[in-house]
Amino acid sequence: MACVLCIWLHEHTAAAADYHLNTAVSLKHEYNDLALSDNMTIVSPWVNGGRNSERCDVQVGGRWEWRHYHEYDETSDLDQWYDGRFNALLTERWQVGADVRFIDDSRPDRDIEETGLLLNDNRRKQSHVATSAITTFSEVLTGGLYINFNHDNYEDPETSDRKDYSAVIYLTRSLDRWLARTTGRCNLSYSHYAFEREYGQTGTLDIFTVDSIIADKAEVDYVSLTTGTESKISERIDLKVNVGGRYSWSRRELEQSRSHSPPYFHDDPLRIDEDSESYGFVGDLTLGYRGERTHVSMNFSHDLEPVSGSSATANRTTARLGASMRFLEKLSGNLYLQWYWNVNDQDDPTQDDIDRQTWNVGAGLRWGVRDALDLACSYSYSIYDDREAGTRTYRNQAIIQLEAHHDWLE
Repeated sequence: MACVLCIWLHEHTAAAADYHLNTAVSLKHEYNDLALSDNMTIVSPWVNGGRNSERCDVQVGGRWEWRHYHEYDETSDLDQWYDGRFNALLTERWQVGADVRFIDDSRPDRDIEETGLLLNDNRRKQSHVATSAITTFSEVLTGGLYINFNHDNYEDPETSDRKDYSAVIYLTRSLDRWLARTTGRCNLSYSHYAFEREYGQTGTLDIFTVDSIIADKAEVDYVSLTTGTESKISERIDLKVNVGGRYSWSRRELEQSRSHSPPYFHDDPLRIDEDSESYGFVGDLTLGYRGERTHVSMNFSHDLEPVSGSSATANRTTARLGASMRFLEKLSGNLYLQWYWNVNDQDDPTQDDIDRQTWNVGAGLRWGVRDALDLACSYSYSIYDDREAGTRTYRNQAIIQLEAHHDWLE
């Protein structure tokens, strides 16, 4: 990817100021006691390049992370991330965009600070494709369409793969006539989630060896309607609010085939079909403060979300509080507190039972040793409470990192 980008950039040197090609490599030492309670050495190079102009923005990038466990060398692994983004202003009224992303990862705590969920160490290949279009109807009214496709594919056959697509239609209108520096917004969204897994099991029954094939499929259709406002309360304070409702319909098909040997014979397949529907509240609130040296943000949200690796969706409630501060010209710090609650309707026969709460708290410092060299350290603590299983898991994570970076076209 980097070679192709370099050739492309070389052919457009006349507008070199519009291009960038950044590379970096970081060396980390991490202690993490979640599963193996081990120290890790992590080497992570990345590259990012693209072109920026008034009418077009193109970005491509890639990152690789090689982890070496000191005591459990057999679990050392490589994770990869690739992404690209394109935005173009076609006319004064029309703007289009697209983005793609591919992730190949295996860390059990890869999602704990994004969804509040812990996974196992099964390798997951995750792909995402999205496109959007925005049009301006008048000086005060705009509208847009956003469509995306996602696919989670796990190597473990007993872990559910997921395919989904969604579409969002929205309208925004300036409300300055009634409320200063305020924009109103209305969103109509539809999502379809499909979960699937098929695996085999072998056991014994009296003198027979029993082989079972289990095919588990589930689908969820989701529709929501929200309305809200985005206000600039002052030069430093922003407020966003969206509230509404949603409807979902789910169905699940579970089929089990069994064969016995010796002698060989098989049972009639056991099949279970269930469906269910539900209604719920959807909403989010974001309050932000941006000072000269300090940034503070608070977010609260609630919605129905898919659960990676499981044949289920969950009502996810999220509360986040974060702050960052620049102490000196080259010294900055941050801290955050997060709470997640993932739970579904316990009487829904189409869903895997989920009731999990997660607390994350962390802080970090970053020092610019030189223009192209940064030193950073961070610590985070997590509590993962699986109420359905009756277990509680703790995570301590400490990281010290040295990163060198360079812009080749600066």
